[in-house]
Formats: sequence, structure tokens, C-alpha cells
Amino acid sequence: MVRHCVFTMGPPGAGKSTTWKMLAKANGKVGQKTDLVDLNPKVTSTAELYGFVMLSTREWKDGLLSKTMRDLSTIQNTLPKWLVLDGDLDANWIESMNSVMDDNKLLTLASNERIQLKANMRLIFEIRNLNYATPATVSRAGILFISDLAGSQWRSYVKSWINKMKWEEQTKVELQKKFDQYVPETLLHCKKNFKHIVP
Repeated sequence: MVRHCVFTMGPPGAGKSTTWKMLAKANGKVGQKTDLVDLNPKVTSTAELYGFVMLSTREWKDGLLSKTMRDLSTIQNTLPKWLVLDGDLDANWIESMNSVMDDNKLLTLASNERIQLKANMRLIFEIRNLNYATPATVSRAGILFISDLAGSQWRSYVKSWINKMKWEEQTKVELQKKFDQYVPETLLHCKKNFKHIVP
């Protein structure tokens, strides 16, 4: 309600997506059905994200983000509309969002078109960290930090899986003990000694 841009920050599996999905469902329960568009800004180049002028024809080619924002802003109702940018921050694409994130709430494109972020629209950035964000970017958004230092992500998956099984209670207790005994040390060993293809 306070911020029109929010960073949900934390490691993979910490519950960032679940947080905004549950909030959207809660909105629906009170009659505020939320329109959600979830996209990853890292899957395209910056030009394809915001749009560009084709050199051969001098025509404007809409980008993924610009088209999505325009489509959301043309919906006439006043129900909540959330644009979720699910991907790590990158200095190439995030700097162009500063004008949207400040009080102007305007996305200015290379074609000089301006797309307004309406009062019922929100931007949610689902990110791992703020390593590539400038102070100007960070100061324009609210931050929800979801930590997982206690390892609750894998423990939650294990607990859910064990509870679904149709085993005797004693078997479930013993299996939980084995997970608690071996998995933390295994994960720590992997983190320290293995080279990861994907960070």
C-alpha cells in the first residue's frame, strides 16, 4: 500500500514467490482480484525488453516490458495489477526503471513514448541481492528481505514430503532424524568444495 515498487530479496527457495502469490490470493478473498504478470527481464536483451527502432525500416519495435506495462495500464478497472520482474538485477536494465520507480511513475521509451504506472499498479522485483543496484535505485523501492540462513527451504520440502507418505509415525520420525543428521553437512560440503555451473 505504501510503495509502488518493492524488492523481494533472498536466496532461491526462500519463499519470495510464495509471499506475493499468497498476498494476491488474500486480495482475491476480499474482492480485490489481482492481475499478475510475471516475467524474467534477463531472458532478453535490454533493447528487446524496452523496445528499439529497427535500423532497416526506422519503425518502432515494442519490447516485452513496454508492451506488458502498456497492456496493464489500458485495463479500465481499478483492481490491483502487479508486474513481477523475476530475475537478478543488472545495471543494463534496472537503470532505465528509475523514472518508473520514483514519484513520476513514468517509463520513458527510446521512441519518446511515456507509459504511466497507474495508482493501482505495482512493480515487484524478485531478486537474490542488491550487488548491481545503485543507491539511486535502492532508495526508490521498499525492500522485503527473506532470509534462509537457518536452511528452512530444504527442511520445509523434506517435512512436506515425509508428511505426504503413508508410513507409520515411527518411520517418519526416524527418516526426519536421518535428514537432519546428514543433509546440513552434505550441503555445507557441496557449498565449500564443489564448483557450481549455475551460481
